[in-house]
Amino acid sequence: MWVTECTKAHNRGKLVMMQGWLAIGGVCFATWLDFGFFYVKNSSVNWRFPIAFQAVFALIVLVLIMFLPESPRWLIIKEDYDAAEHALDRLYDMPEGSELIKSEVQLIRQSIALEQVGSSTNPFALTKNRHLQRTLTCISINILCQMTGVNIVTFYSNTIFQDILHYNGVESRVISGCMQIWQLVCAGIAILLIDRFGRRKLLVTCALGMAVGQAGLAALTKFATEGSAKAAGASLFFDFATLTFFPIGLFLLPLMYSAEIAPLRIRARVTAMSSASNWLFNFLLAEVTPVGFDNLGWKYYLVYMSISTFAAVFFYLMCPETKNRALEDIDEFFLRADTIWEPRKIAKTLPYDSGIVGALEEKIERAEHAETA
Repeated sequence: MWVTECTKAHNRGKLVMMQGWLAIGGVCFATWLDFGFFYVKNSSVNWRFPIAFQAVFALIVLVLIMFLPESPRWLIIKEDYDAAEHALDRLYDMPEGSELIKSEVQLIRQSIALEQVGSSTNPFALTKNRHLQRTLTCISINILCQMTGVNIVTFYSNTIFQDILHYNGVESRVISGCMQIWQLVCAGIAILLIDRFGRRKLLVTCALGMAVGQAGLAALTKFATEGSAKAAGASLFFDFATLTFFPIGLFLLPLMYSAEIAPLRIRARVTAMSSASNWLFNFLLAEVTPVGFDNLGWKYYLVYMSISTFAAVFFYLMCPETKNRALEDIDEFFLRADTIWEPRKIAKTLPYDSGIVGALEEKIERAEHAETA
């Protein structure tokens, strides 16, 4: 949410996806660290060190976060306009007292004032700018992305490879590590795609890709459990496929999208609920998967194939495109809508220069280019 509020519209997606790339890099690093300590036998260091080593990264974050400016939009809500100008000066690398920055602060203030007319601080209220719809959309997107079932592969790959596909312990861990490296590569690809194709296309395409991947895993796992070594090997293709689509369109994108479409006054609460839903269903998947495999076997994958298909339909119908839109402009999609279906259509037809901040960002860009020249 902080990155979403502190970046310009044209590179917001790229910077958030860069966060995802680094986050998956951490997962990849942890997987190989676990593999290395797999060879440490008869000592508690094989689990103590990987857990304790996480504190190093927490300390780095704790130190560096002190140098980050506060979100200017949060400061404006708190009516600390001087601090908001100073934060924007730093974020946009503009000279202190810039008229462009003063104009942006004024426009954001106007947007907040417009949002407050007849509005509410209740995320589930039936307001003119559609708090209820936006909150439920944010939460639903995060739930559906988790319920595409990627963490069956992420959490239980070693167990699946050993118990179902009959690889040995070392082979299973090497394959799992390679899958995480591949996921890191795909997360890097997401940085290149997010501002080229937009949020909506990636959400729909990647959900459909997950549906295909889960269908393939269901079919090949069925034959693998019947003793087919070729099916076991072929199933790895679909394991890698799921770790292609998820980091590109379903990992951090739903969290960023939630921050983009949430109203400013309740953005913190909506993104918090969205993040909580994401992690809650992540946990749910981790807990039910062993039971699911025990009771359903290969058919367990079909549950997530069905959910992934439903997710693609939901994203297509309910998610307006937010690429290159200022956060204040996105409010207009919902303010102008009379039904839950209209924000998507309005986003397609609303000119990019009709919002209150879009034109200002263009001015800032032109000023920066002129200064560089």
